[in-house]
Parts: sequence; C-alpha cells; structure tokens
Amino acid sequence: MRKTLEESNILIVGLARDCEGVISSEVQNINAAFSSAKSVQWLIIESDSSDCTTGVLNTMAEKLSLRYLSLGRLRDRLKKRTQRLSECRNKYIEEIRSNDDYAVMDFVVVADLDGANCNLTSESVTSCWQMEEDWDACFANQSEAYYDIYALRHKTWSPNDCWSAYKFLVQHGINHFDALNASIYSRMIKINESQKPIKVRSAFGGMGIYKKCLFEESNYFGLTADGCEVCEHVSFHEALHEKGRALYINPKLINCGWNEHNRKLTNAAKAKARLRYYTLKFVTKIISKEKLKNLFKSEA
Repeated sequence: MRKTLEESNILIVGLARDCEGVISSEVQNINAAFSSAKSVQWLIIESDSSDCTTGVLNTMAEKLSLRYLSLGRLRDRLKKRTQRLSECRNKYIEEIRSNDDYAVMDFVVVADLDGANCNLTSESVTSCWQMEEDWDACFANQSEAYYDIYALRHKTWSPNDCWSAYKFLVQHGINHFDALNASIYSRMIKINESQKPIKVRSAFGGMGIYKKCLFEESNYFGLTADGCEVCEHVSFHEALHEKGRALYINPKLINCGWNEHNRKLTNAAKAKARLRYYTLKFVTKIISKEKLKNLFKSEA
C-alpha cells in the first residue's frame, strides 16, 4: 500500500548547468509544492557551468535541506550531451543507493530545474497520491501541448525514437519541416486534466515521481551500443517496464504551459523557423558554414 504524501520522506534530485537565473525560483517553487510531505531533501548534480550556478547552489544550501555535488567539466571527456546527462543522473543513483542519509526516503522526485516546473502547485502534486492506479512512477503534464516526445514511449502515441523517425523521413525524401511535423510536432497533443492517467513505457515532461526502490533496479544510458545519442530517460524506464513496473503520465500533474519546446507549434514560431532555415540554406550556397562561423566569431 502506498504511503500518503503526508507520511512520506521525499528526495528531490535534479541536474544543473548554466541556470543561475532560474534555479533559485525553480527550487523554491518545487519545494513549496511538496511542502505537505513529512520531509523534503534535495540533491543536485552540477556540471559544466560557465556562469554562477554553483554560487547560487551554495546560497540555497544554507537556506534549504539541499546538498549539491559538482562533477566539473564533463564535456572535456564526454563529448555527447546524452553521455553527460546519463553520467550526472547515475551519480544521484549512486548516492541514493549508498548514502545512509537517503535510506529513509520513500519517494524520489526527478525534476528539471530550468523553468519546466514554474507552474507546479501543491494541488497538482497531491493529485498523484489521489490516483486510483497503483503507480510505481508518474510523470508531469502541461496545460498546453505535451512537449517531451524525446522521452516518450507509448505503443500507439509514440512507439519509437522521434529523432530516429525524423532522420528516416529526411533520408527518404521528406523535407525538413514535414519530417519534424510527422515525427515530433504531431505527437505534441494536449492532454486535458480531466482525462485518465496514461500508462506508458517511458515519459518525463520535466518531472517524474518514483517509488525509491526503482533506483535499485535500473540505470541511465545516453548512448546506444553503436554510439548514437538517445534519451537517457528511455533506457532507465524501459528496464523498469520490462520488470513490470507501472509508469503513468498523470494529466493533473501540471508543471508548466507553453515552453521553449511546445511553443514551436505556434504558427509564428513555424514561420520564423522556416525563414531562418531557408535563409541559412541560401546563404551557405554562397558562403561556407565554416566562413560563417568565423564571421560571427570575429563580430563577437
């Protein structure tokens, strides 16, 4: 039987890089949304920041039950983004498994700290504990179009890697924009809060709430066997799915509305993207991409 939120010790984990401007408000908002829990602790893994993110984390650590670990410059040895993400996420898994401070935790919340949870409320969080479904993990929804297609796996809605689908279409003669629409934007559907939870093989959407025991059962991988980048959440969740764990998107767990990803669905954003794409394509017929890069560097 699942503990109530009021009976539960919560560990909130997340990654931080170059987010000095938003991380403080994001942490405070998420912390407030989980304020009815028995206890809340934070563990943030930082890497590769070139701004004052670590300084902000130091300040927050003095005010909240917050601890952070810096992994330094990962990009010097890990060239691909999903490699670095999985390295950081596996670090918090290592801490969850080995640090006695986290032995009493009942649930682990994985949260993006770049503004994706700006509209999270205590009511939306509480809705997870009011679900009839016996979930092992539940994931956020957005009040506008659901954006996180990269992390999504659902047998009908999004059965494959959206970027692999995009590349396949382009390789077979579909233009850039039609391929984007078919493989990504058409899947960004609006999920009404009144709808039932959606069972998935994988999802994220900026926040996932997990039973702590799940972090004993899986790890993150950001590359395929042949070195291609993949969403690190998918590898973590697929292993849980294979073990029979129940994963759901909770339509009531609203964390934001429009953001940098789903805003691309608007007509204005599409028109701007087309203009930029074809302008660049035209210019690079005259000037090489390398010369353009050098030009922009000299102007900067």
